[in-house]
Amino acid sequence: MQRHRIMNNINHLYLTLVFLFLSTLPGYAAELTQRDWMVTLVDTVGWSYGLPDEPQDPDYINILTGNRELRFEAEDVYSKDEDNVSIMSFRNFGAFGGSGWLHGTRKPTAVHLRVSLPISGEYKVHAQIRQAGHQFSVDGTVIEVDAKAEFTLVSIGTFQMQSGAQEIIVTLPPGGSIDYITLKAPNLAAITPADGWQPDETLTWGVIQTTLLQLLDLAELFPSNPTPLVFEAEELAQDEIKVVNIPHLGHPSGGKWLRTGPLPAKAKFPIKLAESGFYDLSLRVMGNPVAISVGGHQDINLEAKAYLDDYTFKSLFLFAGDSNITLTLPPGGGVDKLVLTGRQIDTALLETLFGFAQQNQPGARDIDTLTSLLAAFGVKR
Repeated sequence: MQRHRIMNNINHLYLTLVFLFLSTLPGYAAELTQRDWMVTLVDTVGWSYGLPDEPQDPDYINILTGNRELRFEAEDVYSKDEDNVSIMSFRNFGAFGGSGWLHGTRKPTAVHLRVSLPISGEYKVHAQIRQAGHQFSVDGTVIEVDAKAEFTLVSIGTFQMQSGAQEIIVTLPPGGSIDYITLKAPNLAAITPADGWQPDETLTWGVIQTTLLQLLDLAELFPSNPTPLVFEAEELAQDEIKVVNIPHLGHPSGGKWLRTGPLPAKAKFPIKLAESGFYDLSLRVMGNPVAISVGGHQDINLEAKAYLDDYTFKSLFLFAGDSNITLTLPPGGGVDKLVLTGRQIDTALLETLFGFAQQNQPGARDIDTLTSLLAAFGVKR
């Protein structure tokens, strides 16, 4: 009996070792997660330059969601070894962000702000500072800016910046202070699953399909839904825009439309979708410029004509539930309607498009195949 028990234990140990060995081979990996796919996308497409030295999940998500609105608290990113500054937290000079703010000495004091930029682009840089006589050095360009005696958000300028490590050197005037800096460029179209990125969740073909369609701009290959969603502008509750029926500026679909007066105004379309998916966005609008904000994330700028006309934008991925599409119209501008036309994504066509059947859970060999596909496309961000 004892010998039988020992043999059973040996057999169990042997099978465990075999399983652990096989799980390290391609095609036999443990269950993949969305984190595995996030890392694969960023590394394969060549976006890893925007990652810090020790990247965490939010760093990958920042890149994939196209986020280019960044804020850095000075007390978190200054050089503790080089900079002769003090961290203060009293509110005598107004409200501040984060845990505190940096205060200089009685002499001009250099502060080295070192940050990681996820995505390249042309960024508008602002800083919350106090006192006149600050000097900012951004990518070799030196800018001098002034502020009030209390904390003031001031513009530093617009700079073409590459993804990766950045150093912004701020020379504080005697008694000067800095709270935070912001870097802002228009967000890019998000690459994200229907429910957002959930790194610990099991990777599914649905996640792969949705993100590949976004990444490779392939949604337009699929047929349109024959029943679009139509939103008439005159049905919106608006305070700053008037409902008009002026016919000589274009024929509105419902006989009426919204037009601004002598000042710019916003028209907010509340959108409620039963499911996430790809939609073509069409607008019948007039004015130049027209700024379009989709879901508070992606911005589109349109130079429309001086009369009502139709404009259609490539397929956007919209999330299920409630959101808004907001138009900022110029003086004398107007909008007649907004139309969302869904794309009917066919799983069978996807299998043909990507080259293999998607019956089981995706494994390491599938990821290897997709990696080769992505490398061949040469996608840029």
